[in-house]
Amino acid sequence: MNLVSIGEFTVDLAERRIFKAETELAAEPKVIEVLCYLIEHRERFVSLSELHDCVWVGRVVTDTAVRRTISKLRILLEDTDTDNARYIKSQMKRGYQLVCPSTQSNHSAAAIVPTASTNKTFNIRKSGYMAISGLLLVLLFCGYSVVSKQSYKLNEAEALLSVSGQKTSLAITKDGSIQAFIGKVSAERDWELFIYDTRAGQLRKVETPTKHLRYVNFIDNDTKLVYIGYEDAKAKLYTQSATNFTEPAVLHPTEDFSFLFGPVELPDNKLLLAAGNSLSDNIHYYKYDLVQHTFEQFTYSGKDIVQDAFAVVSPDQSLLALGRANLNEKNVKLHIYRLADKELVAEYPFQNDLKDFRLGWVDDANLLARTSAKHELIQINDGKRFDVLAEPGPMYEFRFSDKRELFALNYKVSSRGIYQAEWPFDGDFNKRFELDDSVTELVFSRDKTYLWLLETVNDTSKLYKYFYAENKRQLVMESTKPLSIQDQNSDGSMLLLKRDDRLELLDINTGDTVIISIATQDVYTGNFSNSGQYVYFVEGIKAQKIIKKYDIANKTQSHIIAGYRYFAEFERGFVAADADGNVWLLNDELNRERLLYQGVLYDLNYQLSVQAGQLIIVYRSRVNDWVLSSVNIKTSELWQKRLPQQDFSKNFSIDPSGKKIIFITMKKEENQLVRIGYNFGYN
Repeated sequence: MNLVSIGEFTVDLAERRIFKAETELAAEPKVIEVLCYLIEHRERFVSLSELHDCVWVGRVVTDTAVRRTISKLRILLEDTDTDNARYIKSQMKRGYQLVCPSTQSNHSAAAIVPTASTNKTFNIRKSGYMAISGLLLVLLFCGYSVVSKQSYKLNEAEALLSVSGQKTSLAITKDGSIQAFIGKVSAERDWELFIYDTRAGQLRKVETPTKHLRYVNFIDNDTKLVYIGYEDAKAKLYTQSATNFTEPAVLHPTEDFSFLFGPVELPDNKLLLAAGNSLSDNIHYYKYDLVQHTFEQFTYSGKDIVQDAFAVVSPDQSLLALGRANLNEKNVKLHIYRLADKELVAEYPFQNDLKDFRLGWVDDANLLARTSAKHELIQINDGKRFDVLAEPGPMYEFRFSDKRELFALNYKVSSRGIYQAEWPFDGDFNKRFELDDSVTELVFSRDKTYLWLLETVNDTSKLYKYFYAENKRQLVMESTKPLSIQDQNSDGSMLLLKRDDRLELLDINTGDTVIISIATQDVYTGNFSNSGQYVYFVEGIKAQKIIKKYDIANKTQSHIIAGYRYFAEFERGFVAADADGNVWLLNDELNRERLLYQGVLYDLNYQLSVQAGQLIIVYRSRVNDWVLSSVNIKTSELWQKRLPQQDFSKNFSIDPSGKKIIFITMKKEENQLVRIGYNFGYN
């Protein structure tokens, strides 16, 4: 059985797709999973706990999240009158049941959609009006959009404001006279809201109810500000007067989501917000009603770990452009939507990686885009792209006023630093290594005469022994695929490496390598056992993490335990971090003996290790600061320190004695507020 017809809808159980007539409907993966599960068990009620266990396998979610998915399914099936349910009946303490008649066949989804429909096309006029032939999305290009040889150049920037520190989330009023941004002016201060009036030349810090701000925009004809802050790792949405700062800010309830991003103003007291509950899950745009405090989903995806970001509305308010990042496929596509009916009217390949990007409408027919440090002009009627030169450096963020003036935060970047310090780290270093930015890792060796140095040059990774006293290197291996150092065994004879998402062992004496994970395994981190006879590593299988053990002598893998994201030996037991961010001391029978730490966040960068009786934990908080922790495993004594985002990175190494650390800072940025001239040949 592949196809099941339920009322007006047809569901492909094998491919997890749903159709109405000949049109495929967009829906979140979990919505389709719940529908398929109800179809497969339509002869009975399915309880809430059963949906937890069978649809959200290995994941801990609240009952509210499951009920919210059911609500989205009702909306998809146009079955929102629960008292007169046509498809899904609910009953207190029993659960949910599919109650409409169903028929089945063994055809596939290909039998539903006419092949001729894939050839339909559309035009986009400069006014932004779109004539669409048919209801189905047409992909205008099968490959990456053509980049024209013609190029443009941004004119010299006029500096409006130069203040030390980082700036982000640039917003401007319609006439461009006032700019708002989130800034971190020093390492000791939080991310704060600032307003700059270009006419008066005055900069003002706005007092806000929350300390950790991330996004801001102007709304309500520029009379109000809307901004997002974080409190206790939870997003908070506020509006506040932009003309009278003595008026208190208004908190708007958004309990449905832990993360909120980039508010965009829509008519009728509505916002467009990117929202989700995990940075390792889907993030889509929702319409949020500032009066009713309700969410209505705007963008959808049938794939996992798809994240929509940096949406911008066209000058005529008819179109929405955004980037859709697929974290599994590691690419970004440019999506153009019609705001009136949420119709996706154009899709173009944008990046074949996951580099940072921004978008802005030059006019109703052209977008200015930045990917990493590269700028391009994109014609939305055909996807053609033109290089745009920005000198002396790239724009980090940019906005166009209604008069089409271009305002931007320009990059000013300093090099990274590589330092050695005492551990636990008190903030002072005792050695700086004069190495260039191509060095990605510097790791302590068991041999005190050298360090392990990894650099990447022209997409080639090179591993060296770095004799730091003489500042000399000895090449050990090269790789055209991404390479990272995972661990070194206790006698220093072997390194555990991760190359192109596969784990392998490097014999330091012979230079031979042995691959220990297969290509189909989704492998995360790994480390040696204390004896050096085994390697423990984390494998992802669907939504669950499994601890595997590799026997080096016998070259075999075995299953150890499920539900943990880190696993290491400690004396006669183990240290293991579960999916909820709790780190446990386990006995030799893998039973939990003692809680060592609570609150590791996996959404952003993180790293755990056991070294010299210490549990060492480093992760980034939801306001992007680094949290450094050291736990004495025997006594549970905790040391903890926070550092600004750019003063640390996940590329650090603790020496075997547990008393020294080598760490690499991120590139430090300062952003100057500027106004930039441009001429793209038609404006």
